[in-house]
Amino acid sequence: MPAAPDIFPRKSRHRGRGHPPGDNTMNKRHFVQGLGLLAAAPWATSWAQSSGTGFPNKPITLILPYAPGGPTDQHLRVVAEEAGKILGQPIVLDSRPGANGVTAAAALTRASADGYTLGVLPASVYREPYINKVPFDPTTSFSYIALLSDYSFGLAVRQDAPWKTWADLVADARKRPGALNIGATGAMGTPRIVMEEVLAAAGVKANVVTYKGDADVATAILGGHIDAAPLSGGAVPHIDAHKMRYLVMLTAQRVPRFPTLPTLKESGLDHFIDSPYGVAGPKGMDAARVAQLTAVFQKALLSPAGMKAMELLNQQPNYKDPAQYQRYAQEAFAREKQRVAWLRDQGLL
Repeated sequence: MPAAPDIFPRKSRHRGRGHPPGDNTMNKRHFVQGLGLLAAAPWATSWAQSSGTGFPNKPITLILPYAPGGPTDQHLRVVAEEAGKILGQPIVLDSRPGANGVTAAAALTRASADGYTLGVLPASVYREPYINKVPFDPTTSFSYIALLSDYSFGLAVRQDAPWKTWADLVADARKRPGALNIGATGAMGTPRIVMEEVLAAAGVKANVVTYKGDADVATAILGGHIDAAPLSGGAVPHIDAHKMRYLVMLTAQRVPRFPTLPTLKESGLDHFIDSPYGVAGPKGMDAARVAQLTAVFQKALLSPAGMKAMELLNQQPNYKDPAQYQRYAQEAFAREKQRVAWLRDQGLL
């Protein structure tokens, strides 16, 4: 089986040492660093009172691409509440799940560019234009405001699963080609695609079974219907309850919450799930209003409540300003073209 394309830039490895699983030392360090960034921001105090723009004078709608209850919804509810406090107006979440994020992104393109309708863009919006006809171009259809965070995925199994490491799972898959079932969210979601790439790179065969959402995947693991699955924050409560565990992290580097767990990259497979999300508006938004909202969302992201929400979900801030976020979108859109071509070559699309 041909190897999956190496489409992600190399990143340095962080080999967190000296902290047992569940130790909060590194989490606290990141929390303090986040508060330091927040305190250093020039708009950190009395921003809403001193802005003098008159915006907003009514509630803001934030369109989410996922159903309520998932990691994105949990995180954004906190961020929206904190941002609303700063702005003096509530930010109301409007869930528009479906079509790998296309439904929500399409709704955003139809909105007025006055800043009262914003949306959360998942990584899938950079891939979908190569798969289906969509009413947007990721490079031109949005006013990028602030990239917020990224999911920290690990390959989850039941607590009583026979495999202790990624190598154990691969060895079993080689002995029993096609016998193992690996779950993933979304037929064309990033977790499913990365698992197909990883299996190809490892030279093993397994069945990748798709589900609508992380909650369904977690239920399938706990019920013994699948053997393993990439899961992010949705796995953490089950891991804390000793019902699940991670075999390996599917992140670019080790994560503070599970510092002794190696990454897949450390075992020789240079693949990880890159799936950040952020806030954008319709194209054509006034630059000053974009800057205003950028400052607010950065402050909300790095607030004590925002940092706590990410800690509970095993996530870290991945803030990018509008220019950086726009560049990321352009680079991601270009990378997805290569990825989709590989999926077609493998008959996976």
